[in-house]
Amino acid sequence: MSIRLENVSLNMGPKKLISKISLAINPGEVLAVLGPNGAGKSSVFKVIAGEYKHYKGQLTLNAKPLMDFSANQRAKMMGVLPQSSQLAFAFSVFEVVLLGRLPHSTGRKKDREIAFAAMKKADVVHLAQALYPSLSGGEKQRVQLARVLCQIWQESVEGSRYLLLDEPTSALDLSHQHHTLALARELAAQGVGVMSILHDLNLAAQYADNVLLLGQGKVIDQGPVEQVMTAAKITDLYGIDVSVTEHPKYACPLIIAS
Repeated sequence: MSIRLENVSLNMGPKKLISKISLAINPGEVLAVLGPNGAGKSSVFKVIAGEYKHYKGQLTLNAKPLMDFSANQRAKMMGVLPQSSQLAFAFSVFEVVLLGRLPHSTGRKKDREIAFAAMKKADVVHLAQALYPSLSGGEKQRVQLARVLCQIWQESVEGSRYLLLDEPTSALDLSHQHHTLALARELAAQGVGVMSILHDLNLAAQYADNVLLLGQGKVIDQGPVEQVMTAAKITDLYGIDVSVTEHPKYACPLIIAS
């Protein structure tokens, strides 16, 4: 069981966005997708999320083609957090988080319990009655994370669950960056497969199990953090000299710009 892309290519008009991408998001693991601007990270994300359908190649969810599942079935297995979510209505934070329960039929009481638990995980309980449009960018990002957690909170009879995160730390302060990725690790320990697009190489090194390096729409390398995140590969991909040493506190690489 996994989410798999096999030789997936995507064009937008005459422009090739990604070319022959193969990857797997496995239950119980955190996959970090890294690469410079324009590398194809968001295109890969949108293919997996079902937003882009005009690709070539194969995309499977738990061993079946993604589109063989109904939208409701996919929603129970796959939570998607984009870079930004537009919502202009004056919903309260609690109401926004409850939207994550729409695919389910667990009853009002259970839905509210799960929504509250998800808000605790995302550290937004204190915002429950605040109006969503009044929040800062980082607060909105955490509320949307709670909504997505609410959506995939329970195990699904359809198959393994997955969480897709597109730059989830971009609007967050330092504390909540680590809080969010520690939560991703916690979910992975519960059997959820997590894919996260990240720009911070050290966050990826600290929290991911595996790394996918993308450049110009192609896979440059993929595999365990220690194998992929070498000075030579990072320097070549990003065009900046770096040193990679052992992290003084955690068992992971530490990347330093030279």
